Amino acid sequence: MSARGVRWVALLAAALSLTAACAQEAPSNARELIDLRVPRSFPRMIVPEDNPTTRQGVALGRQLYYDRRLDPHGARACADCHLQNRGFSNPMVRGVIPHVNLAWSYYFLWDGHFEGGLEEAMRMEVEDFFGTDVNRLREPDLEEMFLAAFGTREITTRRAAYALAQFQRTMISQDSRFDRYVDGDASAINESERRGMQIFYSERGECFHCHATRLFTDNRFHNIGLDRQIAGTGRGAITRDPQDDGRFKTPTLRNVERTGPYMHDDRFATLEQVVDFYSEGLVYSDTIDSLMPNVSGGGMRLAPQERADLVAFLRTLTDETFLNNPDLGPPRR
Repeated sequence: MSARGVRWVALLAAALSLTAACAQEAPSNARELIDLRVPRSFPRMIVPEDNPTTRQGVALGRQLYYDRRLDPHGARACADCHLQNRGFSNPMVRGVIPHVNLAWSYYFLWDGHFEGGLEEAMRMEVEDFFGTDVNRLREPDLEEMFLAAFGTREITTRRAAYALAQFQRTMISQDSRFDRYVDGDASAINESERRGMQIFYSERGECFHCHATRLFTDNRFHNIGLDRQIAGTGRGAITRDPQDDGRFKTPTLRNVERTGPYMHDDRFATLEQVVDFYSEGLVYSDTIDSLMPNVSGGGMRLAPQERADLVAFLRTLTDETFLNNPDLGPPRR
C-alpha cells in the first residue's frame, strides 16, 4: 500500500474511533432544562448547581421511582410504598410520609433521622434503604436513559439518586380548591369549609402555626401532646437531647384526606379522630409545645359543628390535579 493509502486508512480509523466515542456520550446542550413553575406564594425552591432539573433527568428519575430493579432483590420500588392516588403515601405501610413538596424539606422522616437536601436524601434511599446493586441497572434501556440524562452511560448510585431528586422536584401539589379560593375563586369552597378555614387560621384552632405557609408545614419538630411517656422518642431518639423527646416532624396537610392513617404511629384512622384528639385528647409532658391550646383542658374544646367544619376545610386541600397527573404516574411502556 502506498504512503497515501496508509494515511487514508489511518484517517478513516480515527474517524470511526471518534464516532464510536461520540456514541457513548450525549452533548450537554442536548439536555433540556425544565421550568418547574413554582407558585409565587410558595417559598423559593433551591436547586443545586450540580443537578439542574432536565427533561431527561426527570424521565430517568421517574423510571427509577417505579422500577424494582432499584432493589437488589427486585422486590420493591419507591412507588410500592408511595401510591399516587393516596398522595404518594400508603395506608398499608406504617409511618409513611407522603412524597409531596419535598423539594422544600431539609429534615426527612418523622424523627428527622436524615438531614440534607433532596440529593442527599435520595442517595440515602438508594444506598442505605434499597442497597441498590448498580449491576442490576446496567441494562440497555436504563443505560440509554443515563446517557441522555448525564451525558455518558456510566451508572452510579449517585447518578441514580440525582435523577430521583430531579423527579421529586416535579412532585409539587399546588392546585387544590383551597388554592383556587386563595387565588380569587370565591366559589371554590362552601360556607362550612370557610368556617373551618377561620378556625384553622385563628387562635381558636392554632393550626396555622405548625402547618404554615402554602406548604402546610413548617418542616420543624413539635410535641403535640400525644403521650405522657416520651423519653427517648421522636427527635430525641436522634439528638439524644431530652428537650427533643416526643417531638416529631410536622407533616404537610396537602392531600391529607388521602394520606391516612395519621400521626407517626398511624394511631388515628380518620380526620374526624384527629380533630377529636386536638379538641379534647391532649396530654401533658415536659416538652409539650407552647403552641398547643388549652392543654390542661385537653385541647381546643370545639363544638360538634366546629369539628365538622374543620374537617371540611382540611378536605379542600385535596389536589386532584396532582393525584391524577399522568406525568407523575408509571412511565409509559
